[in-house]
Amino acid sequence: MGAVVVKPIRIEGLVRNPDQEGALAHLDAERGFAFVARGAMTFADVIDPTIWVKEKLSLALLARSESGETPLRRAIATLRAVHGELMARPERERTWISTLVLLFTEGEGMALIAGDCPCYRFREGALSRLGRAPGHESPGPPPGSLGSETQVKLELVPVLAQSDDCYVLSTHPLREGELSVLARDLSAARDAGSFLNAAVQGSSDKGRVAIFVASAERSDERDARRIVPDAPAPSLSAYPRGEETTGSAGEPVDAPLEIEPIERSLEVEPVGRSLEAEPAERSFEAEPIGPSIDTPESPKAPAHLEPLPDTATRIPRLDVGLPRPGAHESFIERRPWYEWGAIWGGGALAIIAVALLIRAIVPGILGAPKAKIQEAAMPFGTGGRLDLYTDPPGASVRIDGAALETRTPATDVSIAPGIHTIEMDWGAYGGLRDTVEVTQGARLALHSRLLGSVSLRSSDPARLLDIYLDGAYAGSTPLVLDSVVVGKHLVRFGGPGLNTTAQEVEVLQGARVELVGSAGPAPDAGRVTIRSALLSDTGFEAGRGDPVWVDGEMRGVTPLTVEVKPGTHSVRVVRRQFPPQISVLDVKAGGEQFVTGEFGANSEEPLRFTPPASVSRSNPLPVTISLPEAEWDRSMAIWVYAAPPDGSYQPRRMTRIDEASKSFAALLPPEVVRNATRQVKVYFKAVGAAGRELYSEIFTIPVKD
Repeated sequence: MGAVVVKPIRIEGLVRNPDQEGALAHLDAERGFAFVARGAMTFADVIDPTIWVKEKLSLALLARSESGETPLRRAIATLRAVHGELMARPERERTWISTLVLLFTEGEGMALIAGDCPCYRFREGALSRLGRAPGHESPGPPPGSLGSETQVKLELVPVLAQSDDCYVLSTHPLREGELSVLARDLSAARDAGSFLNAAVQGSSDKGRVAIFVASAERSDERDARRIVPDAPAPSLSAYPRGEETTGSAGEPVDAPLEIEPIERSLEVEPVGRSLEAEPAERSFEAEPIGPSIDTPESPKAPAHLEPLPDTATRIPRLDVGLPRPGAHESFIERRPWYEWGAIWGGGALAIIAVALLIRAIVPGILGAPKAKIQEAAMPFGTGGRLDLYTDPPGASVRIDGAALETRTPATDVSIAPGIHTIEMDWGAYGGLRDTVEVTQGARLALHSRLLGSVSLRSSDPARLLDIYLDGAYAGSTPLVLDSVVVGKHLVRFGGPGLNTTAQEVEVLQGARVELVGSAGPAPDAGRVTIRSALLSDTGFEAGRGDPVWVDGEMRGVTPLTVEVKPGTHSVRVVRRQFPPQISVLDVKAGGEQFVTGEFGANSEEPLRFTPPASVSRSNPLPVTISLPEAEWDRSMAIWVYAAPPDGSYQPRRMTRIDEASKSFAALLPPEVVRNATRQVKVYFKAVGAAGRELYSEIFTIPVKD
């Protein structure tokens, strides 16, 4: 990724994504943000929650807000909304998400941290961590993560980028040894490519984003190059640089101001050394007001700096009084000028809040009449407590006609015992009214959802398209969703071998919105070449005449080449006196795959499944499968994959029936079962220690009401 900002710097990035959706680590040059996250899944989650957060951030930062809000405010509002939705879930279905968002806009950077995802900075040979110091590890959710506490706690850290800085965002805090290796590799780096490749090195189950800040002048020399990862790291993905960066209105960004360089400049040395300037043709004397000296030609130079005659003057040695931050200590950025105004403004608001609190506790102290909301409210501990959660959040609330000062989610609302009318208003999207009965000392939680309807279909009725709503799989075309939360949503259409298209839709209460997804041209077929081999005393020998089944259908004998549609397919090769060898592979449009069924004394038993006669939509029953006795391992986990015909497979983890059993069970995803073709395709995958994998064939099962 490459992007030029207003200041004379250029940022370049590289990502390691262990997941296919790019949700653990994500870098978006167009929207100007980097993102890492990790979370826990519950049985109610169909997809990883981090995918959900990434899609919401991408939607919030897609374009300039109509209200004129900055990207920082939109990102904060998005994280707060995600936290509110997580807290609105029942406690047994609630999950947590630790996230870190790094924004670069108009030359300034800001890190938003919720949880323990760290942001490290490498500057002038020192590796430091931005933000507060990490606490002790605990078995529960990380402190401050989304969905872990009643009130969301976001840490905002200004990022004052300088040339040759390298920022590393990680889904997991790095240990002592990992930090030492990272600092060593970054110290050995000499250019942007080596910095980025060194920063994203790590295990395949952790995501990282690396950002390198280069001066605009030096980065111009590298514009013709593309930063690519080292060969041993296949999971790294590089983003190409754009030739020109435009602003929000599509206008090119002004070229950065050029400052006349000084032939000799001051350099910051490590702790224990001092600052020293070599003699220059022109020198200036100034009071030591900061770690750098500006030239009089610079617009930021102080007014009292006056040039001296052209005589060589040696600046005396200055001792450095500020120690360099340690690699494992928290780093505090220098506060920008506008933070002081925020501090004074916050103090004034705190004084006003205290005055209002005193006025609320002691009615009439300022001679004002008693407000209507106080008639329903009771002193703390004498009435009931009410928690209000809405989907979407941000609704204004009235209790018995009196407005609350805060919008939803609103917690710990003190209310008198009795029956009360709750009105919630979302403005143009609509409103709801509900009635609650509060008893003495009780605590109630009210969860309200404002819903609309969306109808989705394919431009080619004969071809099925997968539908993703805000990053989550919703089904396949044609599809009608009657329980969509009002507001703006991102809808994606796609399928095996197809180009993904996205549309933004605004859902209103009581209205149905219709969207048509573009099917595009039909993709080319792929080819699969199937062979068999027999292990003998001299090694593997090529086999001939072994029967081959593709997706459960007999297609011929080895060696064999068949054409198949793009997507996931199963291949079964059979030989007498040996267990059948089953492979599951993804075939790309116009691509070619090779499969070899290897038979020998150590051939593994595949997963065997007897499909039911049909599955029911109204009365779904779980599908079950057992591990072969010879392949039993307590570390094994089994997944079931289901898809509509010609659609994408959706995974669902299976549950062991009991501790002593080798059988597993799971319900098929309802989004897949309700497809219009009334058929569902399934296969099973077992994963064990050391990357061991077993597969079953792909089966087609009829669907009934």
